[in-house]
Amino acid sequence: MKELKLEDVSVGRGGAPIVRDVSLTVTSGEVTVLLGPNGAGKTTLLEAIAGVLPITSGRLTGDGDDLSGLDRVSRAKRGIALVEQGRTVFSGLTVAENLRVVRRGTGGDRALDLFPELGKRMDTQAGLLSGGEQQMVVLARALSMSPSVLLIDEMSLGLAPVIVKRLLPAVRALADAGAAVLLVEQFATLALEIGDTAHVLAGGRLTHSGPAAPLRKSPDVLHAAYLGEPAGQS
Repeated sequence: MKELKLEDVSVGRGGAPIVRDVSLTVTSGEVTVLLGPNGAGKTTLLEAIAGVLPITSGRLTGDGDDLSGLDRVSRAKRGIALVEQGRTVFSGLTVAENLRVVRRGTGGDRALDLFPELGKRMDTQAGLLSGGEQQMVVLARALSMSPSVLLIDEMSLGLAPVIVKRLLPAVRALADAGAAVLLVEQFATLALEIGDTAHVLAGGRLTHSGPAAPLRKSPDVLHAAYLGEPAGQS
């Protein structure tokens, strides 16, 4: 899949609207950054793209094909992988077993190229790893599925900035290798450094869309977008 496109997508939870009329495109070879305050609806949107939650209205397409009615398994088979919050490793399994349960094609080899540290930990139970190492396992496990679209939700949660600086270049490398990456990240400045396009979601609506570099250089625009003011729309 070369292009994932959302057209006026709305999503709810428990009957309450959370995300409203979001349109954005995630393209192969690029990192699309999705920023916003807590409770803005970022996780809800990623789960809707992955098929965890239903889309209330709007359209989700992959290379022009309508994916809106597909379940999570079918979307995964089309190449969409979700890296959820919380470093959800299989703690009782070794690193090697964590990768083996989802491995498809040569994705596991690529994962170990990006995270050579894991090569020395393959026989270690994932639950005994550090937080940063567990996040590497989660990312490596997603890569073992050989996805064409990678949705990453707050991989830095609970990690020190120094660990995040180690992980984000790997995300950039994935895009450079051809993946389409949609990255939700709390460390806005670090995420914008590796991003091509940036969107800000506030109150369930996009308040900014445009290239990542200008937003990184304009903290006032970013601040206004976080407050829900439609500044810098392009």
